[in-house]
Amino acid sequence: MTDTPTTKQTTAGKLPVRLNGLKHGVSARLLTESEQEVYQEHLAQLQADLQPVGYLEGKLVEGIAYTLWRREKLYHWQEVTTQSQARQALEAAAYPDSAEIMMTELLMAQGQAALSLPAALLRLAAAAENAGLFKPDPAGVADHLDTLREAADHLHYLTPPNDKTAADLRWARGDLVRWLDRIDGLLAEQQAVKSIPNEHTLGLVMRYEGSLDRALMRNLTQLRVLQAQRLGRKAADITEEEDEGEPA
Repeated sequence: MTDTPTTKQTTAGKLPVRLNGLKHGVSARLLTESEQEVYQEHLAQLQADLQPVGYLEGKLVEGIAYTLWRREKLYHWQEVTTQSQARQALEAAAYPDSAEIMMTELLMAQGQAALSLPAALLRLAAAAENAGLFKPDPAGVADHLDTLREAADHLHYLTPPNDKTAADLRWARGDLVRWLDRIDGLLAEQQAVKSIPNEHTLGLVMRYEGSLDRALMRNLTQLRVLQAQRLGRKAADITEEEDEGEPA
């Protein structure tokens, strides 16, 4: 017998989240086939700027190019990782499980429910039903935000049901719109909080970035020393300039 998927399993990804810029994860390779042309242009621009002469200077420029490329990959990885974490947190908040719904209903009955996403989703489901629309499952109501918003816009033109007056229908529409707006605000707050890289991600980025910066400066210094020697300048002058250029 096949297990029935949970609400989060069936609805994950359906939420019209604000993170649609996330297309894919970071490739395990630092240089994919599709990136070869872009990388070669990147290398050519560095060669034009640094003007290496000979095999060794050429290799140092290649090292500089690859280090800069890895740094861009690092920033991309940080962005993708943070967006992925934010998406997961947003979906977890927007699709509460049955235990969260039951606990929120209990707190609401006791008058203790804070304005959390589960509480707002429950109120939105009730508002949709009160307006004469379908009553969505609170655990999946986030799938219907656009539909409910569109329906609310058309409630002006509906004839009130037998059990409602025009004033009742206007109030029901206003209540529906209020809860839609509150949920949009809560989702935006959740995204803003989770879009900040966590401490673990930041620590990894800072350590790796420091390692790449040291490698970059080492290759640049070696290149400048070689070029100075080729042009008849003293290597000590170059390393002294490098020391003076570093922040205290």
